[in-house]
Amino acid sequence: MKRWIDVDPLDWYYRDTLEITRMRTDLTGDVEVLSGMTYNVFKEGYERMVKRFVTVSGQQEFLVPDYKYHVNNPVFVIVNGVEVLPEKVENGKVTMTNPLSAGIEVVVIAYGIPDRKDIGCVNTPYNGVGDYRMPHATLKYASTYHFSYSNQPESCTVLGVKLKRLLVTVGAGSDAGVVIRNTIGFQRDVFVIHKGEVYLPYMYNGFPAVIGYNAVIKGVSRRTSETVVVESGRVTYNDRFFGDVRIRRGDFFSLMSRIYENLHNRYTDRAFTYNDTPLRPIVDKDVILSKWYSNDVLTLLDEKFHDGCYVFPLYEDGQFEPEACITRAEAVTFLNRLIEWITEKYR
Repeated sequence: MKRWIDVDPLDWYYRDTLEITRMRTDLTGDVEVLSGMTYNVFKEGYERMVKRFVTVSGQQEFLVPDYKYHVNNPVFVIVNGVEVLPEKVENGKVTMTNPLSAGIEVVVIAYGIPDRKDIGCVNTPYNGVGDYRMPHATLKYASTYHFSYSNQPESCTVLGVKLKRLLVTVGAGSDAGVVIRNTIGFQRDVFVIHKGEVYLPYMYNGFPAVIGYNAVIKGVSRRTSETVVVESGRVTYNDRFFGDVRIRRGDFFSLMSRIYENLHNRYTDRAFTYNDTPLRPIVDKDVILSKWYSNDVLTLLDEKFHDGCYVFPLYEDGQFEPEACITRAEAVTFLNRLIEWITEKYR
């Protein structure tokens, strides 16, 4: 299942976010209900970085000159494919708890801090325009690389994670990079090898990957394996939830009301109607009544589960604040509650 690198198990919206992330719009599973927000611009000094080391005997410190410590840009250390908590992280350096033996692969990852722009009440990440490409690398024996179903299957392992081989047909005259980019899209568990060039998903930009493939070596077709670092200077990332990006609460409830109406008309033979006499006490009800979306909001806010609990919570002071911005975390929680309530209502 897809995970977001900025959603922590301790976050109050963790369960709802994971639940709705699993959902698809239909049985094919091709279209996600919740899509990530793409981005590729980072705050100056807090760029995304991946550094690979092969240890010498007794090595305990690992220099990462461009890294600047920030609570929102933690460092992850992967030792031989296993995440290990470092003893100390500081500007330009990571220190492990114990000295390491020689020949161990250590990868230090900092996912960076995305830069943002303000559009009205929405503070959204940048997604620079351009012809982005998947991270890629040329194999050592690219000139004699060959693929055959009769050979041992090709393989790709990134920090202990095995990816699936994806077959892509590139027509004559087509740009292989564009075709492969469009085929991989935002999938996270696939890899492609085309004419000795290996392509990985966007999230592995700068990562070392162990590739197993077939090539003619010294006149003999044989299986070989090597470690490559896949890179691209034009990557668009889609691995963050951005839980604090906002829209207006009234607008969002209007959207949910349309979803509710659609499902009501699909599962019943009764005409959909708004609640003309909502009874729930809401401190700022007069503000809601003055807006175009009043029927949508007040109808939904008056709904309850079978146990008598209201489906949608208000703020602690009893207000709804329809013109305030709603975070994506709140939006996902409301959507998940809407689904749970409709499932219960029309079961």
